[in-house]
Amino acid sequence: MGWFGTLLLAKPTTATLPSQPRVRETFGSYFATPGPLGNKVGLYDLGQGWQRVGVIPFATEQLRLSAGVDDLVAATAAPALAAYVSNSACAHLEGRTPAGHNFSLHLPNTEEPCGFEHVEGMPGRVDPDLGVDGLRTWAVEASRTPSTEALAAIITSDEDDLPVMQDVVLALFAALGFTSGTEILPVIDPDDPAFDDYQRVIRMADIRAAREKYMASRGWPLDDDEKATAEDHDYLRFRDLLWSSVYGGGATRDELVAQHGQLAARWKKQ
Repeated sequence: MGWFGTLLLAKPTTATLPSQPRVRETFGSYFATPGPLGNKVGLYDLGQGWQRVGVIPFATEQLRLSAGVDDLVAATAAPALAAYVSNSACAHLEGRTPAGHNFSLHLPNTEEPCGFEHVEGMPGRVDPDLGVDGLRTWAVEASRTPSTEALAAIITSDEDDLPVMQDVVLALFAALGFTSGTEILPVIDPDDPAFDDYQRVIRMADIRAAREKYMASRGWPLDDDEKATAEDHDYLRFRDLLWSSVYGGGATRDELVAQHGQLAARWKKQ
C-alpha cells in the first residue's frame, strides 16, 4: 500500500513545523516518525529556518490544503508549499507567497483522471512553461536558486516516468533549491510502552467520533450505542496532547505518563 499524506515545506516561526499554530488544524496531527525503514517523510531541517514534514489527518480531522497553505503564509510571512500525495501515485500541490503569488499543480501534469478524489478537486493540466515559471517565481521569493531543467523534467514527466510520488515531491523540493536537510528526531515516542492501552482504545475511538461527526454534518440520526463514549473523548483529548508534543512544544514525557496513568485508572476494566 502506498503513502497518503501531505508534505509541507515552510519557514515556521516556532521551533518546529509541527508546533506552528494551525498546522495540525488544517493538515492533521499524525506526523511521520522514525521506523525500521527510515523516515524520508519525517521532519527535516533544510537550513536558514526552512523545514519540511509529512503529516496525515486522523479520521476526526479534515485536510484543508489551500486554507492550510494560506494560513502558513499569513503566520510566517514566508512562502509555503504543500503537496498532498495519494497512494504514492499522484500529488496535488498548492503554493503561496506573501507577495500574492499562488499556483496549483497536479503531478503527473495531465488532464487524464488520476483515479483519486482529491479533497479540493484535481487541478487541471498546466502549460509546462507556465508551470515552471510559477514554481521558479515561488522559489525566488523564497530566496532559493531553482533548477529550471529539473523542474521542467518533473512537470513534463508522464505517469510511467514518475517513481514513488513522495520521492518526486522531495525531488521537486530539491529542484526548487532546498537541500535534503538533517532529520529532526522526535522528543516523544508515540509508541512508548508507558502508554500501553492507548493504541488499543484510540483506533476505535477515532472511528466512532469521526462517524458521529459525519452523521451530524448530514443531519442523520445515530443510535446512542454507536456514538463516541466518554472514554473515547477522554482518549481523544490525550491523543491531541500526545501529538502536539511528539516534536516538542507540548507536554513532557513525564507529564504525558502522568496524564495517561490517570486516564487508565479512570477507565480500568473491572
